[in-house]
Amino acid sequence: MRSILLIASALGAGLALGRKYLERGVTAQKHKAIQDAAIETRRRVKRHAHDFLRKSFRRFAIATGCKLVILGVLWTLYHTQLIEVDIFALITGVVLALFLMRDLWISWPFIRLGAAELSKYGWRPRRALSEVVAARVFEEVLTEARATPASRSTKVVLMLAGQSHEGVHLEIATAVAAIARDTTWNDLRPFLISAGIKMAALTLIYSISVIFLMA
Repeated sequence: MRSILLIASALGAGLALGRKYLERGVTAQKHKAIQDAAIETRRRVKRHAHDFLRKSFRRFAIATGCKLVILGVLWTLYHTQLIEVDIFALITGVVLALFLMRDLWISWPFIRLGAAELSKYGWRPRRALSEVVAARVFEEVLTEARATPASRSTKVVLMLAGQSHEGVHLEIATAVAAIARDTTWNDLRPFLISAGIKMAALTLIYSISVIFLMA
């Protein structure tokens, strides 16, 4: 009886040690996966931000250029005396009103989304931006992890380590989203500042041009 108890104790101790070893291995792999995913995610966030802001500025520049062309044509018609001053003032006023309505229509979805996110997080732009990016990162990482098939041996190791495949995915996605939340502002600030300066400069040029044409 005593020998049976000794054997059972030895087996139990061996299983416990083996489980702890597997847990350490799984934890190390999770940390590595989190670090790799965080690096790739930050690169992806920067790339997406750069592409989005570049395309947004290009559309803004094209729209602004078209507005100046239209106002320039009206100014030319007026100064070549093809239209009277009253007609010029009326048409220009209507055109500027249409420009404003168009800008509001185009910008409204972004304004509404921004207002909703800002009100949700206490009107703190940096936190709102970080939370939006973190939520998006969590969804993307979790979706990509679930789409990656796990081998049978991986499932067995996770089971012996007392963890589930889905639980590991959630833990990795949560950790990567937390990293994205902490680093979003520093990663995106250069792009936002650059885009803001470019759009402000173009807006200033447009405003001066309108004042000149209306003088």
